[in-house]
Amino acid sequence: MMNQRKRSILFLLFTAGLFAGVLFCTETTQAKVKTTIKNGVCTVSGKGAMTDDTSYNKKIKKVIIKDGVTSLPEEAFAGCLKLKEISIADSVKSIGACAFMQTDLRDITIPNSVKKLGNSVLSSCKKLTKVKMPGNVKIIYGSDEYFPVFQFDVDSPVKTIELTSSLNLEIFMYLSAENIVVSKIDPKYTSIDGLLYTKDGKSLVRIPNLRKKAVIADGCEEFCTTAVEWAGDDDGDPYMGCEDLKTIVLPESIRTINTKKHLTRWGTSSYAEEHHTDKTDYISFTIANKNMPWEQVSLLHKKFNTPYETLQKEVPAVFGPGAEQGFITPKDGTVLLKYVGKDDNVCIPQEITKIEKNAFASSTLKNVVFPEGLEKIGENAFANCKKLTKVTIPKSVDIIDQDAFSKCKNLKKITFKGTPSDISPYAFDGTAVVSEPGSIKTQYTWAVLDRLKSTRKKSVFNGTFHCLRLKSADGYELQISSTKKFTKKTTKTFAVKKDGKRVCRNLKLPNDLYLRIRPYKLTGSEKTYGKWTYADYDTWGYADET
Repeated sequence: MMNQRKRSILFLLFTAGLFAGVLFCTETTQAKVKTTIKNGVCTVSGKGAMTDDTSYNKKIKKVIIKDGVTSLPEEAFAGCLKLKEISIADSVKSIGACAFMQTDLRDITIPNSVKKLGNSVLSSCKKLTKVKMPGNVKIIYGSDEYFPVFQFDVDSPVKTIELTSSLNLEIFMYLSAENIVVSKIDPKYTSIDGLLYTKDGKSLVRIPNLRKKAVIADGCEEFCTTAVEWAGDDDGDPYMGCEDLKTIVLPESIRTINTKKHLTRWGTSSYAEEHHTDKTDYISFTIANKNMPWEQVSLLHKKFNTPYETLQKEVPAVFGPGAEQGFITPKDGTVLLKYVGKDDNVCIPQEITKIEKNAFASSTLKNVVFPEGLEKIGENAFANCKKLTKVTIPKSVDIIDQDAFSKCKNLKKITFKGTPSDISPYAFDGTAVVSEPGSIKTQYTWAVLDRLKSTRKKSVFNGTFHCLRLKSADGYELQISSTKKFTKKTTKTFAVKKDGKRVCRNLKLPNDLYLRIRPYKLTGSEKTYGKWTYADYDTWGYADET
């Protein structure tokens, strides 16, 4: 909330009222516009800008802005806790920031003549339920003009916002309500049951932010994910608009899930990223079109965390037959999307070539057998499987994504039958012991920067590194550089013992840190080295300045 200005209200006692002993009134006179308060009614009249400050007046119950007044100042009626009714003339062109903040308004009509508004005009109006306003206005933050937008508090219980002129979609992020009703003459958009669609009703454009359930109109053919993921604004910081939305009902007419249409300059705020830490936080879909293609159905999971097992119940035709055994797959059966079975010992079907993100995450899995033919293990696929003690990776596996086996605290042994070409540095916790076949020359490990801790010297740090231990390795060589080329001038070399841990002291770090590591095996005093593995970090994301 902006700082409250010093009040300039001058209390005068009319001579006639003094003699009569019955009439008391508050009046401040400016050159052209005057403000009078009588019996709880505040009247602003004259020609030009209102300059009086009537904020935090405990007597005002009603405000009348008469024709001729062109603007209202910042905090004009802010904090007038008894103000329930306001009438604004068509001559008003601008309204200052926080003008009606913390009032008792139930509804308000802002005329189409208004072209500029300050931010938070209706902030903290706890009983406000209905607003009529233009569909395109400009907001002003102090002396800076921003693109046409308008702001309501997200804590306002507004039931309906009715737009009286054509909507500029950019302002939607500032409208907080259960229903948005656009003008009937709007050339681009229409409203059906408070949701926003293209004029022909075939594409869903926006769902208002106070909705908990949205039933998409029959006849709508395109569900656009931006209708949910549109970015809202909180004092200049974007947030996902539909934070409270829990259920969406898609009619049989829906044919397409579109992720790119109806974007604004503010972009989107990802639902999946906002809610990635809570498995129970997702949007539930009811899908009437039982023939919706797999490519469309899978987008609902990726965008809104909707569990595959939930989608499988809605559109069973696009999923494979393995659900009875706990394996959720698409119809071709080649990708393991989710394991929902109860067995702790699992043998993955032979036809599986890819294990999807989070497929077994946080399960009670004790043993898993991978099929030869498996090519990829996805991000977090086995993360937090605390009872898993060992795994054998088939020769066919080529990719192991980030955190695939992270936080598996009892995973002590990983055996590779082959040599994958792409393993994330964070694929394992750094505590596992890896057994690989073949010569040390063909083997490699992965170093992970665990922590940077500041020293007394400016921009000098101590770094703690862990590497994935190889059973056949006698030690490791770690190099840290400020450039990708690892030149002699920019590179420091450190010996890492067999336990895979090393604290590297007095590192002078730039913004980016590059490291590479390779294992070695001793034959007498001679070292035979394996392959280099590279990684890079934004060092300031790890720095501990405390």
